[in-house]
Amino acid sequence: MKKFLILPLLALLFYCSSSPSIQQYFVEKSEDPSFLLVDIPTSVLGVEEAILSDEEKEALASFQKLNLLLFRKTEANATQFQDELKAVKAILDDQRFDPLFILNDTSYTGKLLLQGSVERPDELIFFGSANEGFVVVRLIGRKMQVEKVVLLATALQREGAFKNAAETLEGMF
Repeated sequence: MKKFLILPLLALLFYCSSSPSIQQYFVEKSEDPSFLLVDIPTSVLGVEEAILSDEEKEALASFQKLNLLLFRKTEANATQFQDELKAVKAILDDQRFDPLFILNDTSYTGKLLLQGSVERPDELIFFGSANEGFVVVRLIGRKMQVEKVVLLATALQREGAFKNAAETLEGMF
């Protein structure tokens, strides 16, 4: 009987000791003064739902909030910036994440990553970095679908929601 219990416990231990998740990284960095962690509910985006189509309303309802983790590089934390950037890239380059699109420019890079399937993603993550710092955004919701992310992003851009969110964040600094 003991032999049957040891095998599942070893499997559980091995599974739990696997590479860290982006969620664990967010929790670990929440108390670090070099980071800013903000939960942004979709209500902050200031989208007038009456203007949205039924499909856009359904897409908006499937998302609850954005978890934003921002690292702003300064002279005092330049070494930490390099270490943190490597740590985030190692987590996101894990085979658990599939890139949906990648942006490369001379001054910044970014990518939208998916964990799970396109039909039912477990997690959607945007990662962007530049010389001044980096940002990791986790999209939290229920019954999320990649098509809804695209539809929602189009509607949010049209309604000026990104500007509303940026103004709200500026007010926090």
